[in-house]
Amino acid sequence: MSPPTDSGPVPDVRGFQMRLDLRGTKPPVWRGLELAGDLTLSQVHEVIQAAMGWTDSHLHRFRTGRDHQSTYFVTTLDIEEGEDGVREDATRLDQLVATEGDRLWYQYDFGDDWDHVLTVEKVLDDPAAPARSTGGQGACPPEDCGGIGNFEQLATWARSGYDEALLPEVFDDADEAHDWLPQGWQPGQLDLERVKAAVSVVVANW
Repeated sequence: MSPPTDSGPVPDVRGFQMRLDLRGTKPPVWRGLELAGDLTLSQVHEVIQAAMGWTDSHLHRFRTGRDHQSTYFVTTLDIEEGEDGVREDATRLDQLVATEGDRLWYQYDFGDDWDHVLTVEKVLDDPAAPARSTGGQGACPPEDCGGIGNFEQLATWARSGYDEALLPEVFDDADEAHDWLPQGWQPGQLDLERVKAAVSVVVANW
């Protein structure tokens, strides 16, 4: 598998209103974002982590193709391990997307395999900030829960009012499951103000 070798010319700075979807979730878990076009993919990665609620404790990868075997942009860790290719920290968002409907694929945690798609909803001539959250739906799955299938089981159990008959098989009992879940976690709840604050902290740290 060969990484991409050319990410295109650098255009003038614009911004994008984008929707980030966690693929395979029903009802959909998504976040609305406004991103400046001159953000690097490394910066977009930080925004995605903050907006979703991930903890950045696993590997990630950006691709321009939908297939997992498609070429990808290399991270600092990839380079340290001897890989060649176009660096995500040297590639701007607006080198990869330009018009409504353009997409970028983001994979997080190669074990649980969380696949996201970032889709341009609108091109912004004058973005209000380097990055900001504008909306969303659904809680982020708990880290290390085992992927979409296990997340669905957890969500079904929680929505049922913790019906013992629906307890996911990975747990011995309900007490173990409650101890493992993040405090107050509910699959349908999203604290949008908290998401906005998390993205603002990322921008401030730049």
